[in-house]
Amino acid sequence: MSISRHPAWNDFVRSFNKIAAHRHRYEVFRDFVTMAAISMHNAIRKDPALEAEYMQIVKRYEADQVSEICALFGKLVLLLDSEPQDVLGQLYMALELGNTQAGQFFTPPEISELMARMTYGDELQNLTKPFITLSEPACGAGGMVLAFVKVMLSHGHDPSKRLWVQCQDVDRTAALMCYLQLSLWHVPAVVIVGNTLALEVRETFYTPAHYLGFWGARLRNQRQQETEESGDVEDHAKADDVEVREDVLRLEKVSDLVTVARPVLMTGVSSTGGLQQFDFGF
Repeated sequence: MSISRHPAWNDFVRSFNKIAAHRHRYEVFRDFVTMAAISMHNAIRKDPALEAEYMQIVKRYEADQVSEICALFGKLVLLLDSEPQDVLGQLYMALELGNTQAGQFFTPPEISELMARMTYGDELQNLTKPFITLSEPACGAGGMVLAFVKVMLSHGHDPSKRLWVQCQDVDRTAALMCYLQLSLWHVPAVVIVGNTLALEVRETFYTPAHYLGFWGARLRNQRQQETEESGDVEDHAKADDVEVREDVLRLEKVSDLVTVARPVLMTGVSSTGGLQQFDFGF
């Protein structure tokens, strides 16, 4: 079934149009994505600067509009629940927010999945490594990565345990769209805001799955093992902090992880009885 036929799709569009009746439509979409991404990020690792940005956005809206924006997040969760695909990119195009002058278009999920299956289908079917890493230097809303995740799942692999992703995009809104969708599908990843070609890093956002899966340690152990096998111990020591841009690798207490200022992380069971994509296993 096309995602646009999902009941939550029309609910999302209707609520969005209500909020955007007297505002620039792109501004409303950007604010929704930013607020949702900050809520997700700060539920795991509190950042005062991001919290201040969140509150500044809230001040621009009436109380009932803020409630509507928060409700959009719930509708997004419902739309993403069936399978990993770029829902936000499809909404972006359906709401006619695409920037034709800048050539900004989001690839349809069907095309992304076709490319993922043609390129990596056989390799994922016979995956023997403990985990694999994936780099997406122009990630947009994360459609290609989500298609890769879907192919992994179709071959019986758990992306939260066998995949780590580095994504980057020069457009902050697009990067946060990617961060939000990968977070909801519990994909271990870092999403970088910056120009890949210029090696620019303005901001970094690690998904909850990255922290909860102790991926900082897993990546360090992999690099150490590769270094020992190659014998380049000295070069490894010099490059250690460069290869994986991470400023927090330790988790303090489990209780710190489940203290959430806004109720954005939930656990639950899908209609089929399995874990939903936003169940973090608590």
